[in-house]
Amino acid sequence: MNDDELITIVREQRDKVPMTTPVEQVISRGRAVRARRRIPAMAGALAAAAATALAVTALVPSGHHPAAHAQLTAWTVTKQADGKIDITISELRNPAGLQARLRADGLAATVSFSGPPNPACKPYSPTKAQLKKIGQLHPHSRTDHLVLNPSALPSGTGVSIGIVPSLPPSIHRPSPAAAVGLVYASPQCTGS
Repeated sequence: MNDDELITIVREQRDKVPMTTPVEQVISRGRAVRARRRIPAMAGALAAAAATALAVTALVPSGHHPAAHAQLTAWTVTKQADGKIDITISELRNPAGLQARLRADGLAATVSFSGPPNPACKPYSPTKAQLKKIGQLHPHSRTDHLVLNPSALPSGTGVSIGIVPSLPPSIHRPSPAAAVGLVYASPQCTGS
């Protein structure tokens, strides 16, 4: 029923029933009630659309988009359109998964969260200027955030991510801190 039909019905009824409320106020109240009844339906439709979008996003292969996103509970890797790689480590778990993801994104990398570092890796000592160009580790109370610029890596090198065993767990940091360094790239160390 549209507003014109509603106005006609209300005006016809006002002659039969004594009304102290103006017709416009009755119509305005009716519109407000109908609008409130539509809100739950619209909210349900929006929730269904959001769930569908999330499901479609989760099914799209992440390696085919410039700003692709892979997220796990322990860590998150995001490759930016400019080639930089954002890494957030919230738990020192699944180092093989993180290593595989970094290598899939084109970064020569070795990752070890337990035991000694890969014995096949030979450390590379960069200058401070090189380190600034490559990226920086930003430790937070519960996570470590690292932004790497693979194009700034010196030729023949890769990234090594491990732990700093001398830092015990604390109230602010539930696990040891992640450490980042450079190593000489080799198939045994960084996969390339």
